[in-house]
Amino acid sequence: MNSKTFFDFSSGKSHKIIDHKDEIRVFAFSSDNKWFASGSWDNNVILWKIHENEGIKIIKKHKILEGHSGSITSLKFCEDNHYLISGSKDGTIKIWDILEEKYIFTLSHNESNESKVFSIDIDPKNDYILSAGEYRKIFIWRIIKDRKKNWIKIEKAKIIKSDKGPKENIHVIKINSHISIFASIGDENIIYLWDFPSGKLNYRLEGHQKIIYTLDFHPNLPYLISGGKEKTIFVWNLDTKKVIKRIQTDSSTSFLKFSDDGRFFLTVSLKNEIKIYDFRDQKILQKHKINEGTMLTAGISKDWSILAISPFKKQPLSIRIIFNRKKNSGKFLDNI
Repeated sequence: MNSKTFFDFSSGKSHKIIDHKDEIRVFAFSSDNKWFASGSWDNNVILWKIHENEGIKIIKKHKILEGHSGSITSLKFCEDNHYLISGSKDGTIKIWDILEEKYIFTLSHNESNESKVFSIDIDPKNDYILSAGEYRKIFIWRIIKDRKKNWIKIEKAKIIKSDKGPKENIHVIKINSHISIFASIGDENIIYLWDFPSGKLNYRLEGHQKIIYTLDFHPNLPYLISGGKEKTIFVWNLDTKKVIKRIQTDSSTSFLKFSDDGRFFLTVSLKNEIKIYDFRDQKILQKHKINEGTMLTAGISKDWSILAISPFKKQPLSIRIIFNRKKNSGKFLDNI
């Protein structure tokens, strides 16, 4: 595809992951591309260090973060890359100090009974953490900092469970970086938009006929993309609250992500096909089929320079790393 090629899959490097004992569920990259994290059904998070040697990036295992008693469902680096947040089916969120290489806080969804955490997010100013999961609840946590911006305390600011809100478990929660709203989706076909940080339900986006698995906000403009079990990707205008485009696909969509400038978006399907679209005209610029496993866990760095994938039900367990040609002048990662 020449100039339209983003990722060269033939050059992606795989590595046998001997420290994860079960399927890899989630990935996260720090915004400065110095750290990479993987979370698994084995209850552990592995922190990887991204080094650069003579223009070649190399990823090496740095530390296993142990402490959760349930599978890892969500990972998020804070914007200043000082802390990593992990959510788990054990009903807790753990905060890890990356610079000091230690665990510092545990937040809990568990009150009268265990409530699994399915999704977490943090606002760009590092003032609030959002978490959601079982029993339709959304938790808003306030971060208390000292004068040097170190986190000294995290307190529960609010628990949201609106009668007009989700009727099922919440699997994804996401903050808009330039509009004071956040979105939630779960085991239903409705997108809920909430005021941030008050947690007041603003409105609902309805149009999907089946369960929604994934969504992403445009980084600069009032648009949102969503996909799921239905073989259609929706493009929404948040000003008009209407669908402006329906993109037909040949499989359900499990992952969606805008590029940092909003010009492109990447999709992963349940048929293990990765596609990159031009957002302006929704044309496919690149596609690649992964002929391994039954489903893909995928993660991509904020600047779209590194893509990580891990197939389900494939032995040995592996993470495959692929470089973006436009970001790295054709130089790709060595084995991790």
